[in-house]
Amino acid sequence: MSALLIRGGRVLDPANGLDDTRDVLILDGRIEAVAAPGTLTPPANATTLDASRWWIVPGLVDPHVHLRDPGFPEKETIASGLRAAVAGGFTAVAAMANTSPVNDTPEITRYMLARAREVRAARLVPVSAVTPGLRGTELVDYESMAQAGARLFSDDGIPVDDQVLLRTAFDQIGRLGFAISLHEEDRELSAGGAVNAGEVSKRLGVKGVPPSAETRRIRRDLALAIGAEAPVHVAHLSCAESAELVRAARRNGANVTCEVAPHHFALDETAVLRFGPNAKMNPPMRSREDVEALREAMSDGTIDMIATDHAPHDPASKNLELLAGYFPVESTAARLSEEQAVALTSAANGVVGLETSLGLALGLVHGGIITAERMVEMMSLNPAKLLRLEAGNLSRRTPADVTIVDPNIEWTVDPAKFLSKSRNTPFAGMRLRGRAMVTIVGGEVVYDGRPGMIS
Repeated sequence: MSALLIRGGRVLDPANGLDDTRDVLILDGRIEAVAAPGTLTPPANATTLDASRWWIVPGLVDPHVHLRDPGFPEKETIASGLRAAVAGGFTAVAAMANTSPVNDTPEITRYMLARAREVRAARLVPVSAVTPGLRGTELVDYESMAQAGARLFSDDGIPVDDQVLLRTAFDQIGRLGFAISLHEEDRELSAGGAVNAGEVSKRLGVKGVPPSAETRRIRRDLALAIGAEAPVHVAHLSCAESAELVRAARRNGANVTCEVAPHHFALDETAVLRFGPNAKMNPPMRSREDVEALREAMSDGTIDMIATDHAPHDPASKNLELLAGYFPVESTAARLSEEQAVALTSAANGVVGLETSLGLALGLVHGGIITAERMVEMMSLNPAKLLRLEAGNLSRRTPADVTIVDPNIEWTVDPAKFLSKSRNTPFAGMRLRGRAMVTIVGGEVVYDGRPGMIS
């Protein structure tokens, strides 16, 4: 019998209404007991872990990552991505389908799960495509994908334009008991855009992407969702109106959840002026007013969860060589040259996030914007519910997926130290407060970041 006793930490378990100092006993990979300090009697062979200065929380779950495997090993592999996940405190991550080949057949799903089993790291939750090849013209065999292990369905990166097809997908996926995650983008409005439509796009001399490219499609799809019983999830909200549309849809009976990425609640569009293509994503970072509105929506419960949208890219995909020497810039910098504007516009979208998400979320806790309990709901309990996982809580006999957090340790983001294969982050050099110390999956310590114990 394997045994692990975690002693004296602040247990934050919103599912069970618990926020107090406790010991946690794990036996054979499952939670055996959560009790007052000193009251548990572990087996003689138990390993003990002192968490007296830290938080003990249900393992973090990320409902939206891109692991690039199969197809893009220069950006990320399942092995490197899952190791980056546990370094960030995540015990499970949902891997999006836009791989090469696309995860639209049981064979690809089984391949992903087999690669994940080879790694001593986070659990992989496969996300199935909604349409074959992400082409938006017909439907995947959802039942066979669910039987193979898919727990969410999404064409993320590409919107589903056909309303009739989307409504059929709602019904078929909902009957299987799963949710569909929507990338909301009106491509007529976003075409050719590089960054948010605003002062930064004007200053750089590139076409901007207006918030309406997101909100116009959210409005359409939530109108469809109001008439459907199936659960609908809206990915990566980026602006104030999007949050208000979710509120309105819920008032009208829609079964809708939504997520926000750390780059959208932590930074505004001006980050592009410093980090250039490493701060370029879809949807783009928006105005300071949008950032404040998203934070309010996190606080009041409108936004259900935090998702990294971890999107690793190699330097060539980000056109870093073509743009070398321009970023970072001074506030009075000249417009981009025509060649530079093309390079920025054509640079791949996305930033890595698995290893910085928790620190950025804790920044909101330290700033009084959300509570610690709310953060755990958004990073563990609610994503686990979306993915239909036996996770997100520390109830007896549940799998022992646990994250131990030092909420006060200060550290500087250094991309060179990432376990991800990619370095495309707009947070390089940022000072953060709080990070995962130990990550436990199935009762096994798979990451130990305590001083002198970095894995």
